Amino acid sequence: MMDDQVESSQVETVESKELDTESTANKSMASGLSGDTSCTASTPNISSYFNQAVEDDPFGSIVTESTKERSTSAPAHPAPAAPSVGESQEQSSIFNNELSNQNPPSVHDVSETVSDVSPAETNRMFDAWIPTETTRRFLVQALATGGKFHLPPDKVLKPRLAMADTQADPVYQETFKLRGEVESQKKQTLNLNNVEQNMSGLQQLIKAECWRSALDLTVILLTNMNQGLQPVGNSMESVISESSMKVWAVRVSLLTKLRMYSIAEAECQQFSHMDSPELHFEFHHQLYPGRNGSMVPFSLRLLYACLPQFLGRHNESLDRLFYIREQVTKILHNLQSGGCEDGGATVISEASRTASLSLWRQRELQVLYTLASGLTDMREFRLATKMYEEILVKDADNACFTYSTLARVCLLMGALKCAEKYFKLSTDACKDEELKAGLALLHSGYLNVCSGNYGQAPALFAKAATHPLLTTLAKNNAAASMLYSEQVKTATLVLEELIMSDPSKYLQDTIVTNLCSFYELEVNAALVKKHRLLFLVNQHKGNGFNINCLKV
Repeated sequence: MMDDQVESSQVETVESKELDTESTANKSMASGLSGDTSCTASTPNISSYFNQAVEDDPFGSIVTESTKERSTSAPAHPAPAAPSVGESQEQSSIFNNELSNQNPPSVHDVSETVSDVSPAETNRMFDAWIPTETTRRFLVQALATGGKFHLPPDKVLKPRLAMADTQADPVYQETFKLRGEVESQKKQTLNLNNVEQNMSGLQQLIKAECWRSALDLTVILLTNMNQGLQPVGNSMESVISESSMKVWAVRVSLLTKLRMYSIAEAECQQFSHMDSPELHFEFHHQLYPGRNGSMVPFSLRLLYACLPQFLGRHNESLDRLFYIREQVTKILHNLQSGGCEDGGATVISEASRTASLSLWRQRELQVLYTLASGLTDMREFRLATKMYEEILVKDADNACFTYSTLARVCLLMGALKCAEKYFKLSTDACKDEELKAGLALLHSGYLNVCSGNYGQAPALFAKAATHPLLTTLAKNNAAASMLYSEQVKTATLVLEELIMSDPSKYLQDTIVTNLCSFYELEVNAALVKKHRLLFLVNQHKGNGFNINCLKV
């Protein structure tokens, strides 16, 4: 959960008998606190592409997100925001949907092991993938014919944009509508006109959280690569390249962050389940001599698997994720058996093998965390519990985070005794004494709310908020818990003070949604207060902010 090392403990199995003996009342309480968990899953950490020590795919940290996005039970490495404001974010619950899209709290750094291998070996292990048998045969033919091989017409990729409309900033537009140019011009963020129209400019827009402007820039970049809405010139074909696939990965991630799931899926479907021969370096061996593997960033592969879940097709998403897990397992087996990643005859050094094992174990964890999150979204709590227990074995360094997540899965099932057990294991696994004390208070707050002791919970959350890593989460939960004892004004004040202490940091989707919900409960001047919050968002946030959080 945090950068500090944590102890690993023997995983305790959740027995069915214990879960089934909890009261129906407790189940109802946990359900009421959880919020709507439908259609939520991880979204990529866009900025990670531009800050990696090792040249990886654009979203190697797909399962982590900026602390500015939202707070979770793993405050040092929060999970992404819930993808649908109309669903999960409409809840001002004690969990604030933080559980349903929990993801790995950290991505283990492999830069030290990678630094011991050559650039060619680094490319091999990052690009490695096992193609299907049909694709493998096409690749063999392409290599054997020395560049004269042509795919059947129905197998040729012709990627095109499904949407190229310029993305307006709804927060800016609403501010201009209400207050005119003077107020709207207070927005001091980047846009497409003041960055270079290349990957460097894309980097700047992403760091500024200007998702809409960044999406517009991907249109320009892909159009320049002849992969826009319409082909350029007489040629109907465009060359798939490593660069173009990186731009597509960024674009799909941006579409997902902006909740344009149908468009993201439509554009991904053009790539033939990410298995087309054209997506492999071997197919373009004249452009990439001696290079093997897939051009598809692993994070794009993982995001493609998650897209059906965002659209309510959870089983399809699980099928894709289990397929990725199967492939990753094969790659790990090949490495552990003395071969290379794809099972071929390539001889690799021990340093390269060590680095590759580290990388692919990291990727295995990404898949497992995403699967556990998806199962929680489906309310398949027992299966999610088993998945998290497997994660505990493979990711003991983050036991504190995983035990805490397991505890809240138990709360959703109404199993308070089970939750209490896992909360204790969570705090015991934390070596940082100050953080351990804060977590104990946070966990106690959860248990008090689920036990009906509403009066005690806010004070516990408030004490937990004194730890800097827990401030956002604890204060948000303190405010939400006050609703149970009808302290609406006090709850409103808690969130207002939190936001005003650092607007750029705390104007997060969940906090803003909860505060606007509190305004509606107050009735008096609710719209005026929402507009005031709107102007603050316009002044401090990029054009990726979701205006639906403001409920205006």
